[in-house]
Amino acid sequence: MSFLQIVLYAYAKSDAAGQAVIWVLAVFSSWAWSIMGSKLLQIIQTRGGNKKFMRDYSRISSPVMMGSRLEDNTGPLQVICQDGIKQLLRILDISPERKELFFRQGQLPRPLTQPELDKIRSSMVRAMNKEAQVLENSLNGLGTIVSLAPFLGLFGTVWGVMATFIGIAQQGRPELSAIAPGISGALLTTVAGLIVAIPSLIGCNYINTSVQSLCIEMEDFTDDFIASLQLEDTAPQQTTQNRLRINPVQQQPIAYPPQSGAQSPYIQ
Repeated sequence: MSFLQIVLYAYAKSDAAGQAVIWVLAVFSSWAWSIMGSKLLQIIQTRGGNKKFMRDYSRISSPVMMGSRLEDNTGPLQVICQDGIKQLLRILDISPERKELFFRQGQLPRPLTQPELDKIRSSMVRAMNKEAQVLENSLNGLGTIVSLAPFLGLFGTVWGVMATFIGIAQQGRPELSAIAPGISGALLTTVAGLIVAIPSLIGCNYINTSVQSLCIEMEDFTDDFIASLQLEDTAPQQTTQNRLRINPVQQQPIAYPPQSGAQSPYIQ
């Protein structure tokens, strides 16, 4: 007998409770595969967006200059960087009309204090947490399926075996031909539960590992962005000494011609 024939025969020999468990597990399986498919697609898109963003970020000499390239990028790193730059513009009180010039220059008008850097980091961490929640969305449901599916299968098996033995007790004939169909139907729920749980467990572990890797990548970018701002050069400004610089020609002493008949008062 083929696998399909075995499944159909066992399903036909199951009672109503066993068949109900099979249908519930089928719904769980569809739900699990839909979650895994959507999360895998999301992870692939997120990795591609982050890779492009980091490629652009590595080409610039200042994190400030990344402000002019945000519209060309997508992904969590773009969102985190955008929130950090918005907070930087508010701290430096740079108007929307001047921000494009600020991005092109790539220099801070003044050094940032530690409380200001902490404020920027706090804004970026909030954005990072929101992006992590988006990546972790629906993973609780997938974990529930992984944990619940084997127990549903076990419940169906125990119920089927119990119903089989009750039937034997009522008939008073412990014949193998009477036991085998009920036992096969009962064991089908265990097989169905494992078929649902095993792929879901593999997918859940892979997705969790990928999400953790993306979260570490976001944390590393936040630390690098703040460290780059700490080392950022400020725009050169003309000092007061330069503005009040005296012409060297005017500093030359004036030579007076000697007066005739004048004698030095130090000569006796």
